[in-house]
Amino acid sequence: MTTFLELCRKYFNTNNLYEVLNTSKDATDKEVRKAYYVLSMKYHPDKVAEKEKTEATEKFKIISRIHALLSDADQRKLYDDTGCVGDDIDPNSATEDFPWETYWSSIFRKITDNEIRDYELKYKGSDDEKRDLKKGYLAGKGDMEFIINMVPFSSVYEEDRLREILEKIIEEEDLPKFKAFSDEPPSKKRKRLAKAKREEAQCKVDMKNEEKNSSNDLMVAIKKRSAEREQQMDNFFARMEAKYCTPKRNKKNVKKT
Repeated sequence: MTTFLELCRKYFNTNNLYEVLNTSKDATDKEVRKAYYVLSMKYHPDKVAEKEKTEATEKFKIISRIHALLSDADQRKLYDDTGCVGDDIDPNSATEDFPWETYWSSIFRKITDNEIRDYELKYKGSDDEKRDLKKGYLAGKGDMEFIINMVPFSSVYEEDRLREILEKIIEEEDLPKFKAFSDEPPSKKRKRLAKAKREEAQCKVDMKNEEKNSSNDLMVAIKKRSAEREQQMDNFFARMEAKYCTPKRNKKNVKKT
């Protein structure tokens, strides 16, 4: 049986709950909540492309369970003291059966796509983004793909901007200089870009297929409803005929009194 911490490592490359949320052990409840919110903007199933939905949903379940755990004083103390998250309960059922989207909605009000874009604009270039870039750089030992996957709202199309920020942070804070970052072959960046373009193209195809399927489903529903209404009318006329249209009697068979 896969434990919850193993799921964390599988999807986030760490089994440290604080690292998954991009926060620290001494974070306040408010800071934990904010960290959960930032990641939920990236992994909420309603906010990702169809082809990314399966993995995003699993990640969303994980960060939601982490927030639920760290928001409970007793469970957080148990985890801080022992590293235990109560895996005597099946971690898969804990994430599958619990309505995590309802849980999220109970904490945060429903947000619009415009609000997400506004938040993204405020986040980019902020101290929060710089902090997350630094954490991603250290956790991934300079691996740019790891950094992009870890930092909210990042993409291969912004690598130059992200690198410029990181280079400044590395210099100012005297961070370790990882060869994976400083000596990355140009071919790796080209592969990342090519992969992103392929995924975008596939996403467009998936969206068109989804629209086509939705259209087909609508036509099927319309035809089904039309057939049902036709059957209802047939039944109605049959009842009317039975009630008002009695057959004529044969005069030869009528006895005179």
